[in-house]
Amino acid sequence: MCCVRIGITRSLLRPIWPTILVEVSTDPGAITVSDNGRGLPAETLLAILDYSYRVSSREAYVSPTRGAQGNALKTLLAMPFALDGTSGMSVVEARNERHMITFRVDQLRQEPVIDHRRMPLVPHKNGTSIRIGWPDSACSILADAKPRFLQIADDFVWLNPHLRIRVEWDGEVEVKGEPSSPTWEKWRACDPTSAHWYDPARLERYIAAHVSRDQDHGRARTIREFISELRGFSGSAKQKRVLDETELTRAQLSSLFGPAGEAKRTDIARLRHALQAHSKPVKPHDLGLIGKDHLLARFTKAKVEPETFKYQKALGETEGLPWVVETAFGWCPSQDNHRRIVTGVNWSVALGNPFRAFNRYGGEGLERLLADQRASRGEPIIFVLHFACPRIGYTDRGKSAVTLPGAG
Repeated sequence: MCCVRIGITRSLLRPIWPTILVEVSTDPGAITVSDNGRGLPAETLLAILDYSYRVSSREAYVSPTRGAQGNALKTLLAMPFALDGTSGMSVVEARNERHMITFRVDQLRQEPVIDHRRMPLVPHKNGTSIRIGWPDSACSILADAKPRFLQIADDFVWLNPHLRIRVEWDGEVEVKGEPSSPTWEKWRACDPTSAHWYDPARLERYIAAHVSRDQDHGRARTIREFISELRGFSGSAKQKRVLDETELTRAQLSSLFGPAGEAKRTDIARLRHALQAHSKPVKPHDLGLIGKDHLLARFTKAKVEPETFKYQKALGETEGLPWVVETAFGWCPSQDNHRRIVTGVNWSVALGNPFRAFNRYGGEGLERLLADQRASRGEPIIFVLHFACPRIGYTDRGKSAVTLPGAG
């Protein structure tokens, strides 16, 4: 389900085109999601199960593969317990191991307890499978969510041309999405982050997260090692230029902070300037385009009136951040007089409408725009709006509404 980036370039890592199986059972209640990836490492799962940390250690890491939510899997694994209130179990299968994770309450101390059992997985399976138990007390929530659940699953196919997804609900196939372009590429979690995506404050937090993690694991990372993980700095020549300019040759990354943990902001600023000077900004096209052909294929399957199909894209760069906005529209009589909106951010389906305002101060948003075009809820139209950017701006603390780049 996740990919830990370790500085491997795109050309050295063979891509695996995603195949997702979602199985929903209402008796007994459970949701199981399986993929065909390389498998969740056990050490990553152990870190996720450490609930003493509320903030993700990757919070400052900038990449279009991140939704900036943090700790998502940590939240999901505890969901059975949260729904039941007494106990709950989640099961993770990956890399030839089954992890049975039970959340319960220690009645004596009145505090939550996590029981984690590991056992060999026979027969072995590729990828990762995560099963979230769903208690009987919350079965009505699962049943009521079925229509929206299935639409969200299908929406992922609209936003990812290479995706194959199958959703089975109580053994019946409800969604079966096939890729229109199995070789389509977008920015991946294993692609290195760019120095151009960090403002001074975020770079400081990103370096601090490295230093803190190194201290927890009893290691000392050099600044050269840190630089080598950034886009454009896999070669030693560029690393040397940056280190020579900043006079940080052989320095440890922790040297950018004082004895009391205070950041040496002048040194960090010089490092940031040198990193950006000796690397190229990422172009918007490098993020990945869903593309007209794929969206037309989806609209055609929805029986669009061909002459009504419209596709537009806008690409740009704002404060070092590349961005892409894609929209598509079509009149589809098969919609039976109801509107379908597919919205997404960084190829993930949005829950609801995240484009409630196109600037930081409210005003016009997606709903107002559709109303002006007489595309009301009773109109049989489909509209797609997708936004890709390494760092997403939000208008609210709940991170449910985004702002488009350049919106003032």
